[in-house]
Amino acid sequence: MYIKRLAGMVILSLAFIIGCSGNYGKLKTQPESDSKATQQKLINNWSDYDIRFRSAVIVFDPKNDDRKILLGGIWGTVKDQETWSGMVKSNTTGDGDIWPLWADYSMTRVREIWGPDNQLYGFIIHQQMDLVNVKLVDENMLRLWYNRARIGGP
Repeated sequence: MYIKRLAGMVILSLAFIIGCSGNYGKLKTQPESDSKATQQKLINNWSDYDIRFRSAVIVFDPKNDDRKILLGGIWGTVKDQETWSGMVKSNTTGDGDIWPLWADYSMTRVREIWGPDNQLYGFIIHQQMDLVNVKLVDENMLRLWYNRARIGGP
């Protein structure tokens, strides 16, 4: 009886693990040299992306693919050259690196947003301590959750 119960628990556990493992995307942090090149590409080709931003995070979702990144909450949107130029000017270092407003520059890099199907969905720039998670909604859509890290204070 004990062996049957144990075998049943193992089978249920494996089914649970297999069923849940394929639904989450991955965030891959680019090396510093690649991050700089990608930042320049994102700055120069801004009109190829749906760009959304919030305090210390910027999300780039390519327009020319059939994949989408869903965001919850209130996000700003870049809709024209003037808005984008203002963002770049106020969020760029002397070295030409872009980072979100109020972010700690030393802890900010470009991260690639990959789906569980190994498809590139877009890019995100945020502080490394922030909590970011992506989950597959359907075959061409990811939902991105972002929570800014609270350092110190109540």
